[in-house]
Amino acid sequence: MPKIIKEFFFIFIFFLNLNIYSIEFSTIVEGDGEEVNELLKKALDQSILKVLGSKRDFVLNQESFKRLDPSLYVQEYKFINVDEKEALEVTIDLKSLQEKLLELNLGITFVENPKISAWVLCKSDFSSIEAAKSLEQKCKYIKKEFKTIAQERGITLIYPILDAVDISLFNLENESELKKLTIFNDRYPSDGWFFCEVSKTSDWCYLPENFEKQYSALDLTSKYKPEIGINILIDNLLSSQRLNPISKYKEIFFVEISGLNNFSVHKKFERYLKNLVFINNVRLLSLKNNSALYSFDLLSDEKNLYDFFKEKEDIQFVNSDQDKIFLSYLGK
Repeated sequence: MPKIIKEFFFIFIFFLNLNIYSIEFSTIVEGDGEEVNELLKKALDQSILKVLGSKRDFVLNQESFKRLDPSLYVQEYKFINVDEKEALEVTIDLKSLQEKLLELNLGITFVENPKISAWVLCKSDFSSIEAAKSLEQKCKYIKKEFKTIAQERGITLIYPILDAVDISLFNLENESELKKLTIFNDRYPSDGWFFCEVSKTSDWCYLPENFEKQYSALDLTSKYKPEIGINILIDNLLSSQRLNPISKYKEIFFVEISGLNNFSVHKKFERYLKNLVFINNVRLLSLKNNSALYSFDLLSDEKNLYDFFKEKEDIQFVNSDQDKIFLSYLGK
């Protein structure tokens, strides 16, 4: 049961670093006169959105989420200062939340902090000073909206620096020229990108033709309002590594790892296994010559296990053989 420190604060939520394979993570909430319990619920909702990786699933399952008790997932919270304002740092039991979402027949994402390149063209309007100022405010509002969404969903937005090379791209008068944007995207390495055109009378965004291709050309046959477009892009990026709901799937699996040079390294690897939401009943079968053999109940497709170890910088994926994988520890 999280302890209550104070009763009121300001509403604003953003995430600290979230490691989807850890057992907990923190989110910070500011508020304006709401009770602690209400804001813990808001923090839980934002955590659910981040773990789901799908705005669509989040919206469609609101009734189920309203019935969740924050005290089951909030481990603790404390008051801190953010930009000279009082805020609450909330620690969420990540594994319990992941397990609950899977129990609700929902998937969860394993993608951590993807980067998105945001090309936003604000078309000049010099018909009057008032028109120019109005367009400037409209563009600022859209970028502020993007910033809020990025914070809520745990992504990093990259805006072009708009030097001479970038600006030359914005002399775009037809679709063939718009497709040239793809060529210059390697100036801003990212996991995905989109293009928005904002004018006095409209604001539309275009998404890539192929979400799985890093520098895919734009799909000019479909256009979206800014908030909808960026959420569709994020949903597709976060679905690239996704654990689908656990049903009755279960099998005994084995992993053998070499390079465990000391006890602390061995315990670190064991924590990796025990923290995985799709693994149960981790058992150490043998430990000799700096190698260890484990068995466990695998509750998902084997691909999720392979993807996890292939993403770890301190572990090398060596080989696999039916119900067993071989790894080598590269860390110190």
